[in-house]
Amino acid sequence: MIPLGAGALLEYRVTDAMWVCAGVVRVARFFFALTDPDPPACWHWQANARDDNGLVGATDGAVLVRTGCGGGWVNLTVELHAERPTVETAGWDDAVEVSYRTLVGQSHVRSARGGGTDFPRISFRGPGSYRIRVHARGRQLPAGRKGSDRVEDYLLQVWPAPAGRTEILRRAED
Repeated sequence: MIPLGAGALLEYRVTDAMWVCAGVVRVARFFFALTDPDPPACWHWQANARDDNGLVGATDGAVLVRTGCGGGWVNLTVELHAERPTVETAGWDDAVEVSYRTLVGQSHVRSARGGGTDFPRISFRGPGSYRIRVHARGRQLPAGRKGSDRVEDYLLQVWPAPAGRTEILRRAED
């Protein structure tokens, strides 16, 4: 895939049950993020300290998605839903569902280096609570493969919903 330009933030309205955007996002320090424009101070530490499921951490105004590669690009698909989609984990190594709250309703996918992306605003219904289901595959390298051979795929499914407990839907075999 060709990397999307950094910095362009799209505005849109969702009128149907689902909207999909696919592309790539830049990773640094083993993560990429979903944040409000001005995430809280120390959000990285707060998100990492919560819900130690190995894949995703969330705090008010920020979500941290942990990757297997320390830097480079990963494939990302974002789906925005009006309501909770059916759980489908076949073909994924990991899948975790977390709650996320935004006070300003301007949350976007961000590179770990802080830059915005061309992905749409994930808080598409404005301020409030959302559920985010993160699917991942390719974070663990099979025996004999080099880091440069790594291909990582992520799917984020987002919908408005009250806060709930973290659910681990699928975990890669260790």
